[in-house]
Amino acid sequence: MSIINEALKKTEESIQKNSLKVTAGTNKKPRIKTYLFYILILVAALFLGNIVFTIINRKVETPLESEPPAKEVPILDQKPEAVQTLPAITPPILPEKQDKPEKKFILNGIFFSDNDGYALVNNRIVRENDLLDGAKVEKITTNTVELNNEGNIITLSTNR
Repeated sequence: MSIINEALKKTEESIQKNSLKVTAGTNKKPRIKTYLFYILILVAALFLGNIVFTIINRKVETPLESEPPAKEVPILDQKPEAVQTLPAITPPILPEKQDKPEKKFILNGIFFSDNDGYALVNNRIVRENDLLDGAKVEKITTNTVELNNEGNIITLSTNR
């Protein structure tokens, strides 16, 4: 029986030693590995950020489709044998001036509340001195609305 008791004691001692090793190992944290991991993530983020900002800020120059090729113009030096060619300077092609499209104002209705006039123009409610698509509402009466569009007076009226 003593052999069995000795074997049990040795087993218990080995279990206790192993449990102490496991608990002692859990208290230690691999801090160096986590710091290296965080530094690696930071470096990767900075690298990717640099690539993204480089792509965003890159200026793309596209040649104009209607730009004719440069012509070579001969220039005579003082000696007739020496002829140099320089590209001709062509003026830049400017877009044609477009007239501003005339703004269209549609009077949908007029109503009053406590002596204040309101108008429904282009499906927006406006009062006197409000701005509507760049035009100032000058006056609202029971049948008309006057707008000042860059110095031009536009009178809108109801169909009644």
